[in-house]
Amino acid sequence: MPKANKVNFGLKNVHYALITYNESDVPTWGAPVHVPGAVSASLSREGSETNFYADNTKYWLTSVNNGYTGTLEMADFPVAMRQALWNQTLSSTGKLLLESIDDKPAEFALLFEIDGDQNPTRYCFPRCIASRPNVESSTTNESTEPQTSSCDLTVLPVIDPTENSVMNGKTLYRTTADTPTATYTAFYEAVLTSFT
Repeated sequence: MPKANKVNFGLKNVHYALITYNESDVPTWGAPVHVPGAVSASLSREGSETNFYADNTKYWLTSVNNGYTGTLEMADFPVAMRQALWNQTLSSTGKLLLESIDDKPAEFALLFEIDGDQNPTRYCFPRCIASRPNVESSTTNESTEPQTSSCDLTVLPVIDPTENSVMNGKTLYRTTADTPTATYTAFYEAVLTSFT
């Protein structure tokens, strides 16, 4: 039996997979695209808890999962990623990357892995939207510090009107020590829509 990680550290293998919807609003995920230069990912849970007190104690509790919000930091966001996620366009003659007030961000799945003392844990947030990155830089001095780029992320529940869709309501799936080798190895080949 594989051993579970005792500690986790590091970040690598960031991928995104664009989501498209048909006329019935059923989502389809494209092939994951690798993005080099992962620096950090920080995603905090969103939701609320409601407590009901009776008999002088916490009698009942309900919790709502509204996904996650956070930040993805990369060495840089490649032009192809900026075109895919933020619908920026590349001019045909001058090859300038153009941003417009009419650009609409695309929905996508975010995949990555966090190293562990045994095996990396692979994560997929199947429905995300990202704000366009800031433009930031600073002057160089005695030492040259690389400047990174970051975007704000919102992870939403998958909404799939297909009857009995296993993806409906999902906000995250990840590997475990018991994940079959075939599933683990193929993790970045496609976003899973079946968990059998």
